[in-house]
Amino acid sequence: MTTTSAPDTARRVLPRSVIALVFLFMLIGGALRSVEAGCQNSLKLALHNVWLCGVISYAVALTGVGIILAVSLVFSSQRRWPTRADLAAMPKWAPFGGLTGGAAIFAMITVASSVGVSTFNAVIIAGQMFLATAMDHFGVMGFPRRRVNAQRLAACAMIVVGSYLMAKY
Repeated sequence: MTTTSAPDTARRVLPRSVIALVFLFMLIGGALRSVEAGCQNSLKLALHNVWLCGVISYAVALTGVGIILAVSLVFSSQRRWPTRADLAAMPKWAPFGGLTGGAAIFAMITVASSVGVSTFNAVIIAGQMFLATAMDHFGVMGFPRRRVNAQRLAACAMIVVGSYLMAKY
């Protein structure tokens, strides 16, 4: 892999075939968010308790990730575990990503059925893009710095317009 240098960041340039696979993986992941919203809504309708829905969702997710970890340990030759030095060097806030995911789950459980899954996802994506653009601009949380420019701001504006159109129609 090669790298290109920009004033703020050095990024790896991936082959087109790899980029296509990465985008396909992201599209599938994004599509599964709509399936997730449907599962969460069905769970809420059946259980009548958003907190219990959240606990069940995370229990199922933890079980699934645990199974994937166990299978990967059996079939992978690479079994590297973090050292104490790795854990000591880790930012103190790093493990709390799951809590932010939990907030997203509770938002999905409580409001997606009220506004519809398409509007919910459109507005979620708009919120993600605004914060992600700021995070890229400042290069926070281990991400390389990618300055805000007119094209990136225009993309954010188009996402907002798309969210509005999704909600209106």
